Amino acid sequence: MTTSTILFLTATGCGLLFSALAVYAQTRDAGFKRVRWTAPVALLLGATAFGGLAYLLDSGLAEKTLYEIDAEGPGAAVPAGIEFDVPVEHPGAVHDLLVAPTSDVDVDAPAEIRVQLSDPAGHVLLDRTETLEPRCDGETDRCDWDAWSAEFTPTTPGPHALVVTVLTPGVPVVHVRVGDEQKTDGHRAPGY
Repeated sequence: MTTSTILFLTATGCGLLFSALAVYAQTRDAGFKRVRWTAPVALLLGATAFGGLAYLLDSGLAEKTLYEIDAEGPGAAVPAGIEFDVPVEHPGAVHDLLVAPTSDVDVDAPAEIRVQLSDPAGHVLLDRTETLEPRCDGETDRCDWDAWSAEFTPTTPGPHALVVTVLTPGVPVVHVRVGDEQKTDGHRAPGY
């Protein structure tokens, strides 16, 4: 089951639950004869519409996913380069690249990465060194690193060499996603 489907079903399920609660609140005193159906129907339709919108947005991102992976980070052995072969299908189309080091523990120091992308002929399309600051989630009070993203436009098809060099020790996982604006049949990595 895709994340898009889960989003739709969750929103619809919430709509059903809230609608049922609205009907129950009205029937516990007066029975079904005096039920006003406006609120329950509006709750169900609103939640289903929200789920449909979430489905469309998420499935659109999934369809445009060219390449996505969670790669094992280098741990303490830095600097260490992690190499990926990104299969370009549509030269001339704008591609978006996301690199996100992640950790399952709370982080309190920045992570430094270097991202290099070359086409099959060895021409460099991207070569950036970035410092990613910790960002904290207010709900869980857990901090993780910011993600880094950029756009590039390949000129040739075929495998492009992406090297993410982690320069900071203690990065257990590096999430990489490449999107292609012309792709229509992509799939997200498991868990996304």
